[in-house]
Amino acid sequence: MGSDEPDAVDLLGEALPHVVPERIVEVASEQAGCPVAAYVLDVEGLFALRLAGDGDRFPERFRAPVGVGPELIPEALPVLRRLVSDRVGPSTLWPLMVRDRIMGFLLARDPAARDLDALAMQAGLALELASGYTDVVHSVRRRKDMQPAAEIQQDLLPPRLAHVEDGDVAAGVLPGYDVGGDFFDYASNADGLWLVIADATGKGNSAAALSSLAIGALRAARRAGAGLQETARLTDEAIRGLETERYLTAVLASWDARRHRLRFINCGHPSPLIVRAGGHVEELDGERTYPLGIRFKERLFPTVSAELGPGDRLLLYSDGLTERQTSDGSRIGDDGLRGILAELGVVSAAMMVRGLQDAVLDASPEPLRDDATLLVLEPHD
Repeated sequence: MGSDEPDAVDLLGEALPHVVPERIVEVASEQAGCPVAAYVLDVEGLFALRLAGDGDRFPERFRAPVGVGPELIPEALPVLRRLVSDRVGPSTLWPLMVRDRIMGFLLARDPAARDLDALAMQAGLALELASGYTDVVHSVRRRKDMQPAAEIQQDLLPPRLAHVEDGDVAAGVLPGYDVGGDFFDYASNADGLWLVIADATGKGNSAAALSSLAIGALRAARRAGAGLQETARLTDEAIRGLETERYLTAVLASWDARRHRLRFINCGHPSPLIVRAGGHVEELDGERTYPLGIRFKERLFPTVSAELGPGDRLLLYSDGLTERQTSDGSRIGDDGLRGILAELGVVSAAMMVRGLQDAVLDASPEPLRDDATLLVLEPHD
């Protein structure tokens, strides 16, 4: 391959937002000296879907369970390359990077005259920015119709994979096309890393509406400088203001990387788990309170602390994981979850989420009846 650096290309300024993918493929093919296609993952991270490129030369889609949501797991790139090679034969693949996230990939089936790493970096950013102005990328990522509640849910969620101060975060929601009552959220701020996982009562649109209000209240309180207890109180007030009987279970947490301390409030949600560096699974139980939105004249939000250091993995999850029915009519349950974690062994946050999601999908051929939501924090040295 030639090593000459290509001239910088303005992929956004020279094209309307909805034709940016075609512009990327056009420039990539010109620089590589052969046809190139662009692919993204679907919202469940299970299929690679062609975003732009010659449909006669490149498949429309193929199974590639290498993502957490639509983001590729970096350490799964060798697996992706094998899957691509198995489907299309000898090929070259360039990840579409946005900071530390992989949003898709460029693919050439013929030997390329020039390496496209630099262009792929530009292309990833161009697609990310263009997606704020057009539905073209979002539409391709949906390999089947999405229910309104699930669409709301997808829009609420932050990036699935993130490097934060002294750690990595990975999170995901299944199914990606229906239900829509769960959410996760996180924010890396000067006062520590905020983590939230929540599950709204009900299904469909009503649950999605409750989740939308709750995540808005959580973020508003956090961005106004509130602490954990005040954030829980303000979110509780916002939900009670709906004048309905619906409520929200949640875990609100804050992690101080310098002190290796985790503080959390459990509002009627499954207890967090820590997979210790040696593999032991520890349940973080302790004083808890009722779900948010349940009416009391006065209520307290007790805070529990735990140590979370390098080599440990914090897992927050919704009961859609443990309540998932298996083929024999039973459920995964707490013991089943611990068994899955033991089988996964010591893996990254992203691979833990993908492994747990695969276990949920493989438990039964029946569709999921409830969201299975996961959030994993992996502290570093």
